[in-house]
Amino acid sequence: MNSVEAEVDRVLADPLRKARAVPGAIGYVGADVPCDLLLATGRVTSHLPWRADRATPVADQWLESGFPDWARSMIEDWAAGQFDCFSQVIFSRGEDSSQRLYYYVCELQERGALRGPEPLIFDIARIPRASSLRHTVAAVNRLARQLGVDEGRMAMGIERANRRRELFNRIEAGRETRGSLYERVSRATLFADLDPLLEAAVWPGTATGRVLLAGSAPPDDRLHLAVERAGWTVTGEMNGNSLTRLGPQVDATFPNAAEAIARQLHAATLGPRGFGDAAAGLVAAARRARAAVVVLWLTREEEALAWHVPAQRDRLAAAGIPALFLTSRSWDASDGAAEEIQHFLEGRRP
Repeated sequence: MNSVEAEVDRVLADPLRKARAVPGAIGYVGADVPCDLLLATGRVTSHLPWRADRATPVADQWLESGFPDWARSMIEDWAAGQFDCFSQVIFSRGEDSSQRLYYYVCELQERGALRGPEPLIFDIARIPRASSLRHTVAAVNRLARQLGVDEGRMAMGIERANRRRELFNRIEAGRETRGSLYERVSRATLFADLDPLLEAAVWPGTATGRVLLAGSAPPDDRLHLAVERAGWTVTGEMNGNSLTRLGPQVDATFPNAAEAIARQLHAATLGPRGFGDAAAGLVAAARRARAAVVVLWLTREEEALAWHVPAQRDRLAAAGIPALFLTSRSWDASDGAAEEIQHFLEGRRP
């Protein structure tokens, strides 16, 4: 694993290194911006990075308290010119903070307070009805035009993205070693194409005490390290930055590539705007991870996901799976969340 860890460390130390190296890079914000289209462009693509534990004096002038700290970090870097390496940045409307960030960037650019790349919005709908699917097909076609991707390139993008999905899902299914390593690998793949390196990687180790970490995407591996200090291992994750974020395979045999991508996005259940049984999904994820314990951690901005907590609590109890629920928490875990997780697990035998 030394080569994987070394490259992951390089990426996380400078997430924008590859985006700065060539012109025309594309940035994005949100788990449901389709990697099929991003890969179809043939350009360098990267999620906008964030930095925890930092001051954001410029962003604080513009963003009200309802914005999460990751959004403040992005605006701080945008104002400092860190994202000038991108020609376009795509914001997903599938998450409230992401779509609001898009409108703030547009307004601030209109006022001349911000410069930088062209902001785009990717507007999908997930209500289980035909009109929502048609809307999502139109959104995929619109984004493809904005990125200069035709039907043929879209089909090639689906093929590459499906290989990545298979790789990520295979790695996720075989998790045994330190959960903090998987978190860092998953985060690094937001900023760089590590597929060839990960294809050749060997993942040794045997998990001691298996934990599913679900809910909000943490800023880094600080919650995973808390689990490890207690002698347990995160063997599964359920959040928008995890290796499961790409979802199931897109049907490459479907005659229309844009509709094939849209159908997969429309059916997705992960995230605040997904439709589906969130309680059953959590139990299923725990069983896939063979988790003895579930830790569900939600930041204070995750108001939509918090509505599912009572049903999730009941369903886990019925399944006999102990769980720790931490809701309305600080994104940087400065409110003692890591210590609460460690204490909760230390009271149980791995």
